[in-house]
Amino acid sequence: MPALLPDRAFGFGPFILHRMQKQLLEDGRPVRLGSRALDLLVALVERAGEVVSREELVAIVWPRTVVEESSLRVHIAALRKVLGDGQPGARYIVNQPGRGYSFVAPTVRIDGQPDAVAAPRNDPRLGGLPAPLTRMIGRAESVALLAAQLKFGRFVTIVGPGGIGKTTMALAVADAQDSMFEHGVCYIDLAPLANGQLISSVLMAALGMSPRAEGLGTLETFLGKRRLLIVFDNCEHVIEPLTPLVERLLKCAPGLHVLATSREPMRAEGEWLHRLGAMAAPPPDSPLSAAEALHYPAIELFVERATATTDDFVLDDRDAPVVSALCQRLDGNPLAIELAAARVDLFGLHGLAAQLDAHVLQLVGDRRDAPTRHHSLATMLDWSYQLLSDTERSVLNRLANFQGWFPLQAAADVVRADMPVDMPVAALGADQVLDAIANLAAKSLLISDTSGEVVQFRLLELTRAFALAQLDRLGQRAEMADRHAAHVLTLVESAARQWTTGSKRDWYAAHLWLVDEMRSALAWCFTPQGDALTGARLTAAMWSIVNVINPFDRPDAVERALAALQTLPERHPALELRMNIALAAKYELVEQRTTDAIAVTRRALELAAQFDNAEFEAEALMTVVLTLMAMASYQDASTASVRLGAAARKSGSPALMLVSDRIDSQVSHFVGDNARCRRLAERVLNHPLPRGPMGTIGGGLDHRVSMRIMLSRTLWIEGFADQAALLAEQTLAFADDEDLLAQTQAYSLCVCPVSLWRGDRPAADRHIGAFRALVDKHGTDGVWLPTSALIPWWSDTSIDAVKSLLQRDHLMTAYGRFVSPEAAARADSGAAGWCAAELLRTHGENLLRADAPEAVPTARALFEKAQSIAASQQALAWELRAATSLARLMGERLERPGEARDLLAPVYRRFTEGFETADLRAAAVLLDGA
Repeated sequence: MPALLPDRAFGFGPFILHRMQKQLLEDGRPVRLGSRALDLLVALVERAGEVVSREELVAIVWPRTVVEESSLRVHIAALRKVLGDGQPGARYIVNQPGRGYSFVAPTVRIDGQPDAVAAPRNDPRLGGLPAPLTRMIGRAESVALLAAQLKFGRFVTIVGPGGIGKTTMALAVADAQDSMFEHGVCYIDLAPLANGQLISSVLMAALGMSPRAEGLGTLETFLGKRRLLIVFDNCEHVIEPLTPLVERLLKCAPGLHVLATSREPMRAEGEWLHRLGAMAAPPPDSPLSAAEALHYPAIELFVERATATTDDFVLDDRDAPVVSALCQRLDGNPLAIELAAARVDLFGLHGLAAQLDAHVLQLVGDRRDAPTRHHSLATMLDWSYQLLSDTERSVLNRLANFQGWFPLQAAADVVRADMPVDMPVAALGADQVLDAIANLAAKSLLISDTSGEVVQFRLLELTRAFALAQLDRLGQRAEMADRHAAHVLTLVESAARQWTTGSKRDWYAAHLWLVDEMRSALAWCFTPQGDALTGARLTAAMWSIVNVINPFDRPDAVERALAALQTLPERHPALELRMNIALAAKYELVEQRTTDAIAVTRRALELAAQFDNAEFEAEALMTVVLTLMAMASYQDASTASVRLGAAARKSGSPALMLVSDRIDSQVSHFVGDNARCRRLAERVLNHPLPRGPMGTIGGGLDHRVSMRIMLSRTLWIEGFADQAALLAEQTLAFADDEDLLAQTQAYSLCVCPVSLWRGDRPAADRHIGAFRALVDKHGTDGVWLPTSALIPWWSDTSIDAVKSLLQRDHLMTAYGRFVSPEAAARADSGAAGWCAAELLRTHGENLLRADAPEAVPTARALFEKAQSIAASQQALAWELRAATSLARLMGERLERPGEARDLLAPVYRRFTEGFETADLRAAAVLLDGA
């Protein structure tokens, strides 16, 4: 009898393939793989580097059997999944189009028998575990945690939505813990079980007990002597009969451990829960390379499955964002990702992304061995849906219009709104609705976030798509979308009312979740089926918070709402008035369309007069004043501010009077009345309300920021340079606690100009750099910021691109070469207000530097007028500059140093601080040399 040939083994990557034993090991552990897939692997590995034709492979694996080519592809796909083919550095089986397949990984030959320790456990009495056809990805930490829970808890339930990978996880944990149980592992899939009363019989059969055994007493006796693990898979539809059975068996069998999978907890005594979450995917819009993206398990799974079905699929840097977005769209759900990846060969990657938007629920798998409930995402979700009570189904459907995270109370309010959709919920009380929502979360159809002070919920995108489909089927989608939009409108109006009290941080925490809902509601309202009036009201309400959160995706949102109002059968003049106020503010403060802003504001004032409504008149006049200030029409702004104050007082609203004082403080500063500016700013800062009404222009800016800006500027102009610098830093600190608007206002109107005026170039460069980085990071597209919030202090090479006269005035005070004869003439006419003295002085210096005709007498007249204007405005800083220029002219050009000293010294002596600033040092040098 000839001697047995030694087993020939092949090593490749982390694997060893034993040819004769038909066994595959990965890192020394057996890999569960079907016999036909193993036959294919042996055939390919034995001829590694060669192309093995499809005909040869079919003849090896299916001798004397006629099979379709698709069967070969299915088994090749299973092989690739197990090997992790397509992962970084892992390429094993390659398709040669029209020829066959080739094993391309480097291999080494190993002689000898496989290690007996690695032999698979074979306990036919318990049946063992089903062989997984794919490797588990990205769940190693969860496996370790579950193993620890199972060791100490004895009864652990893996809970999660359908397709999240509960079965895969349970099998991995059971396989890893197999050696811990003397009598092995018993696996029972309860999904096919229609009658829960048969569970004990199925369990006995799985344990190999005699079919003649009767009663639970026999089962208890059998288990009481054994140390084993029972895995109950897919328990959600038989929870009621299963729970008491498990509790009873655990009490009578101290060596028994139970691992269960379910879409909801069993709520049993001694149950430990492990909620299995989504596979990690890159955050939205992450600019990751392919190599970086593959560190995320969701991307790794997609690539592996796509590679298994599309031979030439390779993830590159260009496609990495597409795959990331796909995985996000599929909620990181492994089943959904697998089903989508299996369709790359049909649609292509970009075609698949387009298909998902309309047909995500129709994704169908191509595995014949997959459970029926996993054949498509729709059937997977319908499995859970059919297990719900009528009330729970109705509540789930009613929540489908929520786009993102929502608080419990908002969900309950939408569900219980007065408009009846179907009766089972309409008759429920608030507590019953809240219970139904809690049950949906327990059953993994809602996910919850308990990290904040308010518990929030969210529908997974797949669940939401399914629920919307149910609304369509029931003919209820339009009514529920209208209900959602109406409730969002109520919440936005309530949020605006709460703005003036409490902390901004608390306000954000309570209301920021509304952004997604506002966008969704607006999108619906302006469809042919939506309610345009609700859309217009919502637009008006939303405009009031655009400086806080920016929910508008459409730049013409206000215009769209106004146009919609014109199509309605009834007029809504109050709403039209508010929309015109919003539109005027948008035209001036956002788009710098001053002429259009003036026309729209005039229309708003006409409507306010028709109403004889002082509150509306005040709101319209706020836009008028700020428009005029942006135009640098300071005197006209002052006149309009007087009207604004009168309207605010007539309205009797303390909040409107507060905003009127704030605006008047700003106007007073720009018109040159620094004493009034300081008085009003201090009064506003001492007011108990931290900010004005959200519906008013600039109401989103905290007074701690806006009034400190005015005080810091005024302190510098009045000659208190050190106090101005200190207050500017405090203003920036307050702004950093606020939002982008507050930060840009603080930089552009306070810390940048004050440091430039002080001549502190290092501080100016630091602040300008930080300001520019802020703008570069956030951009200005879609950010509703007043134009004054974006003064380009870094644009010190040209002023031509700066359209706003207010911005030009600022830049000319810092960069004197920008002062033109036209700007000087405007200052000479009295139109330049706060900076008139400096513009006149700088123009005189420019004339002297250019050695223009009659430069000396002209400059002297300019310096003298500048000093006179500054003195009348109590603007000691501008007065010092004018006196210094005049003294230098007198001493150097006219050779009258005594007069120069007599001009400058009295001004210099009025200063009590700021002696290290550039202006005071220059004056001191001039006085010492005189």
